Amino acid sequence: MSQKNSFSKPELNTEDLSIALYNTTQKLEQTNSLLVKTQKERDLLFANISHDLRSPITAIRNSIEYLLSLDAIEKEELDGTLHLIERRSIYLERLINDVFLLSSININQNMFHYETLNLTFLLEDFYFSQLEDSKYEQRNLELDVKEDFKCMVSVDSKMLLRVLDNLFTNALKYSHAGASITLSSYKDNTFAHVLVKDTGIGIEEEHLSKIFDVSYMVESARTPSSTTGTGLGLSIVKAIIEHFGGTIWCESTVSKGSTFHFTIPYIK
Repeated sequence: MSQKNSFSKPELNTEDLSIALYNTTQKLEQTNSLLVKTQKERDLLFANISHDLRSPITAIRNSIEYLLSLDAIEKEELDGTLHLIERRSIYLERLINDVFLLSSININQNMFHYETLNLTFLLEDFYFSQLEDSKYEQRNLELDVKEDFKCMVSVDSKMLLRVLDNLFTNALKYSHAGASITLSSYKDNTFAHVLVKDTGIGIEEEHLSKIFDVSYMVESARTPSSTTGTGLGLSIVKAIIEHFGGTIWCESTVSKGSTFHFTIPYIK
């Protein structure tokens, strides 16, 4: 005689179901909030980029229309107008390059070409190259890297130089004639630390946690010379440093200056 297999249904525990439903709801709400935040950041980023594109394009078009409307023009005036077109064209190129680089860093891992190099030599070479740049002639550039500081790191040298160049350019934009910009470095048990310090206008405390966000720009900290920036530089810097396995942050006091501090793992 065959027997039918009997399976008893597990009893439903209302309390367990309620807890599971609550946890699932919480996770869904968190995911939704993150998606909404990401969407807002993306929308704001594209709005900023659209605004930044529109301004130089309008300036270039107006300049060309002005030249075309003239029957005759003095060479000095022509040179000035062409110089304006050139500056705005350079800005557009930088903006496009920055957007491309920022979008590529987290997608195309092959864009990083790592090599083992002496961080001390790279910092010294970069510093002396800045001394020769005329745009820093009204700033006091200083190097504070100890002679016995030897540190080998595995990085993409071009990307690291881009980080340094961006931090130096920021220090220049947000400081005035007579200010100091100092490049220094040291190491602990795990990381090499690199600091770029300026004695410029500083950043208000409430902005410090946001300045590396891709959709954020400190409008109140702008100076007339900063209009040549794209506003994406610090986001790119952060992405590069994190790709190297390091971190970056900023310490600042209004009217006294800022210090950008990043780390890179070194080879022991």
